Amino acid sequence: MKASVTRQGLTVRVIAGTRNAIIAMDLQDDKRPGCLGFSIGRMDMGPASSAPVAGEFRWLPNMLRFPSDLQGGGTTLTAPLQKFRWGDYTLMPAHRYRFTVVPRYGAPGQMMPALSPTEAPQGDGITLDVTTEDPTHDETFVHFNRAAAASSAFNTKFGDVADLAANTPKAKKARDWLSNGLKEALLAYMKKAEDNTWALHGAIYEFQQVELLQGLQEAIGRGVDVKIVYHHRHKDAKDTTAKKNDDAVKRAELGTVAKPRKADPQSAIMHDKFLVLLKNENGKLVPKSVWTGSTNWTDGALYGQLNVGHAVFDEKVAAIYESCFKLLLDDADSSTMKQALATLTPVSLTLPAGHQVIPILSPQSDDTMLHLYASLCEGAKSLLVSAPFALSPVILKVLSKKNEQAVRFMLLDKVGSLGGPEEVNVIEGDPSNSIAVATTLSSPLHDFQKKLLEGNESFHHAGIHIHSKIFAIDPFGSDPIIVTGSANFSNNSTVVNDSNTLIIRGSTAIADIYACEFMRMFEHYHFRAKQAGKIKSGKPMALSETDAWSAKYYVKDSKEERDRRLFAGTLS
Repeated sequence: MKASVTRQGLTVRVIAGTRNAIIAMDLQDDKRPGCLGFSIGRMDMGPASSAPVAGEFRWLPNMLRFPSDLQGGGTTLTAPLQKFRWGDYTLMPAHRYRFTVVPRYGAPGQMMPALSPTEAPQGDGITLDVTTEDPTHDETFVHFNRAAAASSAFNTKFGDVADLAANTPKAKKARDWLSNGLKEALLAYMKKAEDNTWALHGAIYEFQQVELLQGLQEAIGRGVDVKIVYHHRHKDAKDTTAKKNDDAVKRAELGTVAKPRKADPQSAIMHDKFLVLLKNENGKLVPKSVWTGSTNWTDGALYGQLNVGHAVFDEKVAAIYESCFKLLLDDADSSTMKQALATLTPVSLTLPAGHQVIPILSPQSDDTMLHLYASLCEGAKSLLVSAPFALSPVILKVLSKKNEQAVRFMLLDKVGSLGGPEEVNVIEGDPSNSIAVATTLSSPLHDFQKKLLEGNESFHHAGIHIHSKIFAIDPFGSDPIIVTGSANFSNNSTVVNDSNTLIIRGSTAIADIYACEFMRMFEHYHFRAKQAGKIKSGKPMALSETDAWSAKYYVKDSKEERDRRLFAGTLS
């Protein structure tokens, strides 16, 4: 949800997802002189399911310091935020929170207004309440893992764990923390199939994670009709995914319910990761919902890369996925798949208006869906892009066009996702675009994730840290569009591979979740890149002791000005 208040030249907007929130500020130009930044406080008000209760008030952290105030820092009380937005990544789903934002003036160590270290200010700044989304609710059943979590936070909690892959309580707790509810949500989704009146039908590319396969075995024990199709094509000697899947199926004793996808072309990937939940009604299995997203069933997908799982509780959408599942179960060849899917999920260059969920399944006979995505990106005033692999030239052509009215954020696994050097230079040079690339820093967490991603993932995914495939078109407005799923935004994912995408239009709650999670990862990687640069240069990061820090945010049509006004909701 979103909440916004404007008072005395200050605008504050809070955008809340499930486990995090974006706190955005805008300060009227005549209120800027002398401002050293913002102190931001939070009070926990308890679960949304019960009456609000005033909890402990605390100022949010900021580890940067004023050079002349070495005793300061730690929180925004003494080290105010010198940015116009901040992310709070420590929230609980379906909980109420009260945020307070106060502009601070004066000099380091002598800032005004004076504020209490432990009590919420009365009358200073702006205070507003928000409620985080509930990921167990049918409308907002969306789960992201932590992926590249802040190394300092991880080290504080699990720095004494010698082997994160070990079968010890502390190591398991560390992995669960990295999963961030993603694995648990998929297991909970399986448990919705309670007995022999239910079925689970799935198509999974990398089908190996022990606990998830055990979840299916437990479903079989409840009498659930379980059927799985898994990737088994074999492009060349580098592709050992089929053998890994076979070995995992054998260990989990799922050979009677899991069938390999072998049909030509062998260069194609059965890249789906969906699971349909069906209910027996009057002797007929009726699709009720579908789990999909970017998450393969591997340790690397849960604990290493950035991934999302998204369940849609819509019978029509689930029925489309079930029809696709039947084609995969029959091991239909490419020609048969394309002909059937063209009828099942026809693609238009225009998107119907109104709140709806539109699935698109691959392989398609042509690249119309890429042109649809390009059109949506071109018309976006604000755009969030998450891409692990090279974007289609159809989409790059749009992103390479300068758009003075747009604000774009791109979260990439490698800068090569933007094409060749010439295209990269054009896109990076456009002030409309902000880019973050998966930058790694030396740490036990990084070493663990590197081993997972480079040693165990398929050769297609080896070393990939950003694995979610997302377009968020105008996510902060009243008519947001979210594109998400297993399909990369490439020609192969469109016309060669088995894959799938959801287009979700008009759901502000879904858009808030995706936007908050996207910006969480964008800021992590953007900060890592800056930190790595500072380490190389030998210059420490510190706060400005004057109001000079804010000047760049008021340069007309600059990237920083657009950022300030976009998130605060003051951009026309």
